[in-house]
Amino acid sequence: MPSFFNIALPSDEEPNVFPVTVPHQRIACPICAGAIVCHDRSLRRFRHGYVWHINVLWVELFVPRQRC
Repeated sequence: MPSFFNIALPSDEEPNVFPVTVPHQRIACPICAGAIVCHDRSLRRFRHGYVWHINVLWVELFVPRQRC
């Protein structure tokens, strides 16, 4: 099965933040079934969970802003 995302190792500055990259995908519009254009993206950080002796883990990824 193909992977839907790739998880990178955290940096030394922020050891609890794991950057995630998503490969490019073609997504059809749910309303008109046409092609969707990604016109912007914003970096978001999501709380994943708590791990003993590490504290809170965070997942960081770019969320695309798309339009039909």
